[in-house]
Amino acid sequence: MKSNKNTNLILFHHRYTSSAVATVNHHRLLLLFIFLLSFFTLLVFSFSLFSSSLHSTTPTSNSLSSSSSSLSPPILAALLHYTSSTPPNTSMSFSELSAISTVINSKPPNCNLLVFGLSHESLLWRSINLKGRTVFVDDNPYAVSKFEQSNPGVEAYDVVFPTKLSQAGRLLRYYKTRPECGPVQNLLFSDCKLAINDLPNFVYEIDWDVILVDGPRGYAGYSPGRMAPIFTSAVLAKSKSSGKKTKKTDVFVREYGRRLERVYSNEFLCEENLVEVVGEIGHFVVAAERGEKQGNGFCRNLTKLSEQFTPVSGGSDED
Repeated sequence: MKSNKNTNLILFHHRYTSSAVATVNHHRLLLLFIFLLSFFTLLVFSFSLFSSSLHSTTPTSNSLSSSSSSLSPPILAALLHYTSSTPPNTSMSFSELSAISTVINSKPPNCNLLVFGLSHESLLWRSINLKGRTVFVDDNPYAVSKFEQSNPGVEAYDVVFPTKLSQAGRLLRYYKTRPECGPVQNLLFSDCKLAINDLPNFVYEIDWDVILVDGPRGYAGYSPGRMAPIFTSAVLAKSKSSGKKTKKTDVFVREYGRRLERVYSNEFLCEENLVEVVGEIGHFVVAAERGEKQGNGFCRNLTKLSEQFTPVSGGSDED
């Protein structure tokens, strides 16, 4: 028997039609499109998260420049005022400025500061007490008007002081015999010749934390002198509405070394209330009078009637 050694190989070929080929290509393109769409969506989302986190943690250059360069108008005005002085100077010494500034800064943010007299330091006081209320009083209407125009928002008022420097000795003797010149009273209705009673009403209603007497002029007999501001400051301090805790007022008197300022300060602000003398600044801390302790005198320790005032150039001890 003969074996057949010729092996036949039969191959089966699958014939693709044109429609089948098109279907396969369509599926591939669809998968590729979905992949690319998902990739770009993920990329955009990741970039958005990074960008938002960057903006939330890092301020823009505009915000940095605005926050670092913004100064409140009063402080900017003070800086320009003092840096433009030729030469830069002040009529007060550094120690005198520091003594007053330290007390103002020690007060609550809503500190009430009353200043008698416009001076080279006026903008400084306003800037130091920026969050509080600062009121200026001066006898020169032109200076007050110019100060207000140059510094919008400032509170400054002109007043006619009722005294002359040449009357200092007579007024000191006069007040001791007049009941209307007591330490606790409503100055708005006062008949005392030493009282300033024509200021805006709110001045007499505020509890002043700090009072600075830096005016008016006091170098000639016809000038107003500082008798009325010192007396008025003492009454404002002693007439504060006091509750369980006694309220106190820091009163600074400029040129305390001059005879008039020293005598009147010791008479009305009282030597026992003098806490320090820095240069030409006398610093007094005056407590409000409690109802049961009110009396006719300003001081616990009675002072002598006065030093004798020598005649001052420009006037005599007149009525």
